[in-house]
Amino acid sequence: MDDKKAAILSEIPRLRRYARSLLRDRDSADDLVQDCLERALVRLNNWQTGESPRRWLFTIMHHLFIDQMRKVNRRGEATMLPL
Repeated sequence: MDDKKAAILSEIPRLRRYARSLLRDRDSADDLVQDCLERALVRLNNWQTGESPRRWLFTIMHHLFIDQMRKVNRRGEATMLPL
């Protein structure tokens, strides 16, 4: 395993805590962590060596969380439309 992947894996406990603080639901938080790790591994070349993996991963997670909340809000608004 290369150094970048090892650095990412070492951040998983912190990612879980952050995700749980955002979502207040363990299962949803674990899904968010998984999505974050998947995106990070796909875009591993975007991470600059020397940059904090924590900052990079938390940015990814924050953006995924915002996207998820937007989807929820859109679905909520759509169900409130009169028929």
